[in-house]
Amino acid sequence: MKTTILRHAKSIANENGLFGGITDYDLSKDGLIQAENLATRLNDFNIDAIYSSPLKRAIKTIEPTAKAKELKIDIIDDLREMNVGTWENRLRDDLRKEYPKENKYIDKTSFYCGMIGQEETIDVANRMFNCIKDLAQKNINKTIIVTSHLVAIRAFLCKILEIPFEQTKEKIGTLRNTSITKIIYDHNKQAFDVIKIDDIS
Repeated sequence: MKTTILRHAKSIANENGLFGGITDYDLSKDGLIQAENLATRLNDFNIDAIYSSPLKRAIKTIEPTAKAKELKIDIIDDLREMNVGTWENRLRDDLRKEYPKENKYIDKTSFYCGMIGQEETIDVANRMFNCIKDLAQKNINKTIIVTSHLVAIRAFLCKILEIPFEQTKEKIGTLRNTSITKIIYDHNKQAFDVIKIDDIS
């Protein structure tokens, strides 16, 4: 199975410097344009099925593509973003002032930890892994799109590449809005191979 893992387009949270998580933001004006451009980029892609996080910013990112391909969007809760607890819907600048030590570490590593009430990164990685593996096993010899979120995708990649979460920034980097990560699931080996990360071409 071939899988395109897609990060959502620019959201209102991205535009306004808010710490997102599971708060259900819409796309910004730029994000809506990115979603339309994405459909053009994927025009020549063979796509058999589309799956998305239940959050609006993910669904609306893939809607133009689904319409063009005449495919339904299957909503799967386990593709949602990390719950960042008490940091949800807070301005990043304010959080940096209130929690300088934690934010310095997160900025350095992209390992999201130290937030009160947060979902642990390992739990995000495991639910993403189990979900995408299940989709792979249901779509043998097919090509699918999975639309998700920055932290969730990076946690998944760390798990399948056996990268410590503390090395997320160094080894995975920043996944840009509407960037594509291409992976293949080998059904014989029951393992994922990563082909390309953060592709916006």
